Amino acid sequence: MLGIDWQMQLTGKTQSGNIITDVASWFEHAPPAKGAAQWKDYRSAKEVAQAWCRYGEVRCPEEMSAILSNRRETRGLVIEHAVAEMEIAFDEFAGGKRNADLALWGHMKGKQRVAVTVEAKADETSGNTVKKQLASAPTNRGSNIPKRVARLLRGIIGRDVDATIDPLRYQLFHALAATAKLAQAKNADLGVLIIHEFISLTIDFDNLVENANDLTSFVHTISGWENQSLKVGKLLPPIRLPGSECVPNDVSVSIGKIRTLIPLFAGGRRTTTTIPTSQTLLIEGPDAPQ
Repeated sequence: MLGIDWQMQLTGKTQSGNIITDVASWFEHAPPAKGAAQWKDYRSAKEVAQAWCRYGEVRCPEEMSAILSNRRETRGLVIEHAVAEMEIAFDEFAGGKRNADLALWGHMKGKQRVAVTVEAKADETSGNTVKKQLASAPTNRGSNIPKRVARLLRGIIGRDVDATIDPLRYQLFHALAATAKLAQAKNADLGVLIIHEFISLTIDFDNLVENANDLTSFVHTISGWENQSLKVGKLLPPIRLPGSECVPNDVSVSIGKIRTLIPLFAGGRRTTTTIPTSQTLLIEGPDAPQ
């Protein structure tokens, strides 16, 4: 179990939501936004449920246990509660919520508390760039999009949009802000954003590489992580963000990435999948995802 323990319940949508005990009840109580259209083998919404229920019961997957055991700030975490498809509000505007594929929180042996959000990915992109998000603001009526984007940028990188920020993925700003907000709400000292990749022969590997490059570009714009390498199975050193109206600066944050390899067997998926964290994809070249 690699030093991670749990005395948790997993619920759908909210902390007081219906209890999830397996993949079927995950879909029943915490379906993805597009319902059954997104609930497919090899796609991230269903695969994150498969990972947490791979032994027929809710259990922290080995990949997650390993990465949280990688640093002293999260080693020995006792997970108290987890919520699938949790909405996390980070500003007062309509629509100012982040849907975390999974959110969880718990405590260490001492008084330190930790909150984690999980962004599951197969080969789905990370959505709009900052430039496209700003361009999506309606011009015929007042929109909160420019104000929200400005607050996120100021709170995470401490500056306004410019040509170097335009191509960054807005979803990553959204996700890190929500992680910090969850940590603050749960009286945690640290908020951790985990990108959980699900790799199979069904995905578009060009998208996988693009996602890896987008994540690296995002990380390198944040003060304290400019020279950090985001490797699979490793957490970045915790930092404090500059902060703004929607981004707390009184909690530390970290980012990590884990990967699950899903073998294909005669056109089907294996029902129980155990992939060591040290296992990596055989992708070579300067743009290979790390």
